[in-house]
Amino acid sequence: MGEPVFGVLGPLRVRGHGGPGAVPLGGPKPRAVLATLLLQPGSFVSLDVLTEVLWPGGAPRSAVANVRTYVRGLRRALAAAGVATDGLRTLPAGYALDVAPGDHDLLLFEQRLELARAARDRGDDGATLRGYESALALWRGGVLQDLPSSVVWDPALTRAEELRSLAADECLQVRLRLGEYAPLVADLRERLARDPLREDLWQMLVRALYGAGRAADARAAYAEAERVLAAELGVAPGAALRAAGEEVNGYPARRRPASSAPVCQLPMDLPDFTGRDDEVAALEGLLSSAGRRPVVAVVSGPPGSGKSTLVVRVAHRVRELFPDGQLFVDLGGMSGKPREAEDVLAEMLRALGVIDNAIPAGPGERAALLRSRLAQRRVLIVLDDAASGAQVRPLLPGTGGSAVLVGSRRRMPSLPAHSCPLGVMRREEARALLGRIIGEERLRAAGADADRVLAGCGLLPLAVRIAGARLANRPGWSVAALADFLHDERGRLDQLRTGELEVRASAELSYRHLPGRAASAFRAFGELPGEAVPGWLVAVAAGDTGARARAPEPLETLLDEHLVEVTATDPLGLQRYRMHDLLRIYARELAEADAPPVRDARRLQVVDALIALARCANGAMPTRFLGVLGEPMPLPEPAAGVAAALRARPVEWFEGERRVLVATVEAALRLGRPSRAADLAVELAGFFDMRGYYGDWLRTHRLVLDALPAPGDVRTAALLRNLGQLHLYQDRYAEARDSFDRSRALFDAVGHRSGAALAGLGTGSVLRETGDTDGAMEAFADALRAFGEAGDRYGEAVAHNAIASVWLERRDAGAAAPWLAGALALSREAGDRHREAQVRRRIAVLHELRGEPAVARAELERALEIFDELADTHCAAYVQQSIGELCLRQGDAGQASALLVGALAVQRQLGDRRAEARVACLLGELHHATGREQTARRYFHRSLSAWRRLDARDQAELVDAKLRALR
Repeated sequence: MGEPVFGVLGPLRVRGHGGPGAVPLGGPKPRAVLATLLLQPGSFVSLDVLTEVLWPGGAPRSAVANVRTYVRGLRRALAAAGVATDGLRTLPAGYALDVAPGDHDLLLFEQRLELARAARDRGDDGATLRGYESALALWRGGVLQDLPSSVVWDPALTRAEELRSLAADECLQVRLRLGEYAPLVADLRERLARDPLREDLWQMLVRALYGAGRAADARAAYAEAERVLAAELGVAPGAALRAAGEEVNGYPARRRPASSAPVCQLPMDLPDFTGRDDEVAALEGLLSSAGRRPVVAVVSGPPGSGKSTLVVRVAHRVRELFPDGQLFVDLGGMSGKPREAEDVLAEMLRALGVIDNAIPAGPGERAALLRSRLAQRRVLIVLDDAASGAQVRPLLPGTGGSAVLVGSRRRMPSLPAHSCPLGVMRREEARALLGRIIGEERLRAAGADADRVLAGCGLLPLAVRIAGARLANRPGWSVAALADFLHDERGRLDQLRTGELEVRASAELSYRHLPGRAASAFRAFGELPGEAVPGWLVAVAAGDTGARARAPEPLETLLDEHLVEVTATDPLGLQRYRMHDLLRIYARELAEADAPPVRDARRLQVVDALIALARCANGAMPTRFLGVLGEPMPLPEPAAGVAAALRARPVEWFEGERRVLVATVEAALRLGRPSRAADLAVELAGFFDMRGYYGDWLRTHRLVLDALPAPGDVRTAALLRNLGQLHLYQDRYAEARDSFDRSRALFDAVGHRSGAALAGLGTGSVLRETGDTDGAMEAFADALRAFGEAGDRYGEAVAHNAIASVWLERRDAGAAAPWLAGALALSREAGDRHREAQVRRRIAVLHELRGEPAVARAELERALEIFDELADTHCAAYVQQSIGELCLRQGDAGQASALLVGALAVQRQLGDRRAEARVACLLGELHHATGREQTARRYFHRSLSAWRRLDARDQAELVDAKLRALR
């Protein structure tokens, strides 16, 4: 097997397919961009994250444009080296890099590690050793050791190094079992030189020396271990190391009297425990490190996430590491009366052999006695359903080799503990659990219906277990029937209960412990879309006003209780919160118990706040959309706090709130308020246009138009004008013409001159695209006069540009020039850089008509720079396409190919299938002209497929003809 293409386990490296050498990637900043994407393969990496990596002390104004330049450079470098760049996806406000496991050394390392551990679980030591050695052989040094460190990378780097350390330890254990004594001794000596307090390493060294026939050296090693542990920690060797010492010193193993057998209070492990492999491995590693000092791990998570089953499973798996006993205490944190630490201490001391008369009266003295009892022992303490850090703290050991495993619904940052937050299961884990409950045969027969059940359960372990139990107890039920029941959110919680298990009851236990404002915030999530939302929106939905609306306490409480999670920090620097679907359904039940007028008023507050912020954002947008927007509105107190950040980054705000905004349009319609839905939809169209969100654009406008009463008003006219623009983009000319004409008639009816002129511009664009240049020129001239009468300078700039486009269509550069000059001057006067860039695209056409390709290229580069600075990925891709076509016409096939491939990737990610079809055809022509027939055929097929999906027969026939010519 060849080496991976991408390497981060050591210096950053990319291996090209054209030879053995590494691919040159440029300076440290492009390399840092690639490294960041490789540390999160397949995941969205925002522009904000990349700028934090590149400029940790503060980004320059050109940061976004610079990042996009670096990415384009990486695409070119990778393509030149024969590395496929399709996986490098450009997304709105960020990027993602899809890499197959075999092409990425970190993913390959994790894959090989999983195979090694699977072999270990089967008891195949030979395959286990080969797996570990194969995985560890991928490491060439520290992760990204040739690049400056970044705090953004720390979690991924720490995780990778921990996996490496665990793999190395497990590999040593396998080698010991296989009898590789002599070579193992040197490796263990080297590890102990770095970490001399590791009892497990000393134990392996003693046994390796003894197995190699070096009994005297084994005894000396044990004596050295005793000295080191006594000098550094003041403790004697633990039971496992002590047993190895007794063996090599010829002592019989000391037997405990039956009456002094160590206590084991662990509950029974679940026989069908499934998944959580990463969490189990991490906790095992933590607990096994106890020795120099105690180790405390807190497993916390939302209701029903399986905390208790996980801690019991881990406790059973590490039981042998704690030969002096295993204690288990249910602290009753979610009960009406959590247990007092004083009572729990007495119970634990009795379990450790302290008689009642010797147990002190006060909690402080009891805690001190517990610490003394544990100082020379290796005991595992499991504390389940803990209420708080204050309840747990007196129960912790102070020194020695004991460990504590805590399960709680609450985070406990005040404890000296490792945190192990537990979320929902991975889909494959949840599917495996369902199969173990209902039977693998029934699971296979269910097919996609099983995935529908898991979706209804939200991958929450308790819900999956309940669903499985219901199916197991009802053999006559089909999995599809339960999936249908769970599809309806309003009855979903009723379906997720069986016997003593119930999701609603589990959620209610957490809810009833919440203080007032946190309880209101919990219910507010039932009023909001099932998306990640910012804190200010929760405050609006909760009716929280005034200065305290900005205080984070309610959401912090919900976070600590694992009732919500922080999913990300949005581009405005605001944390976004999400509630699990099943908890959100319970929150909705609570919210709907309020009187309808109160409930509807809260929901309308959310709609109005988003309309007000959308208008505020549009007022600060770097471009003006060809539509009619609403007047500014006052902002409610919770939303007013984000206004300044929003005005500084309006595009990013729209991007971060897009799903919430679309869902709110639909929510306003459900409330019976189509005018409010229309107001919000109109404000969204400009952003949808800028980022190419055509699906959202079409859906919101059609839904609202269907709900608005007839005859229409300005809202209806604005929606029709916007919809006509979308139809025009998608080459649906008849529908576009109809929408524009209806819009103009409505604007004329209410005397809205600028609106009528904007609709007229749309009609002219349709006429130009369909070949009626005379009709287009007349429509554009009419619009220009109307804009002038209305005093709309921005509209005049658009009309000038449109008239110039007709002259360029007629290839009359002299006639087009003054109109373009006027459009450029008016755009710059209005401060509209986006329109300026659009004008420069047409100026480039003008210069190419004049036979000045270098000047045309310079204009396109200036337009591209503007679009990059405005983070308009869609328009930037069009300009990149234009530069590629210009290079192609000038005979520069290499640069044309790199530019067109980059544009194709962006258009595919944005879902612009027409642009994708056009660029794919251009690439086919390019490769055909350079003799790469197979590659040309592939691109022509891609173009033909896209045109056929669009039902564009004329274009499809043209591409098909090109394909036939290749045969």
